[in-house]
Amino acid sequence: MNLLNLFRKPAGLKEIKPAALLQKIDGAQKPVLIDVRTGMEYTAGHIQGARSFPLGKETVAVEGLNPDTPVVLICKTGHRSQAAAHSLAKMGFRDLSHLSGGMDRWKKDKLPLEK
Repeated sequence: MNLLNLFRKPAGLKEIKPAALLQKIDGAQKPVLIDVRTGMEYTAGHIQGARSFPLGKETVAVEGLNPDTPVVLICKTGHRSQAAAHSLAKMGFRDLSHLSGGMDRWKKDKLPLEK
C-alpha cells in the first residue's frame, strides 16, 4: 500500500464530532474506543473508556470482537486514526468512525478527560 493512502480517509469511515461521541459514550450502545496516540499522550488525558493501543497496535485491540462492533478511533488531530482505520477495515470491520479533529478538538470543546 502506498504510504500516502494511509493518511487518506478509507471508504466507509465515518467522522464523529466530539459532542456526538460524548452522547454515544453515555448511551446504551457504547462503541469500542481505541486511542491510537502514544502512551505518553494517552496518559496526559484521554476519553473515559478509551483503550490505549498506539498506531500499529490497533489490531490487537479488536482481537475477538465481531466485525460489526462499532469502533471509534481517536488520535491527536484525526490523521493517525484514519491510518488505523485502514488496518481495521482490512480485518473486515464495517462500523468504523474516527473523532473529528481528534483530542485537540475534544479539549478545545472542554469535554471531560481522564488521567
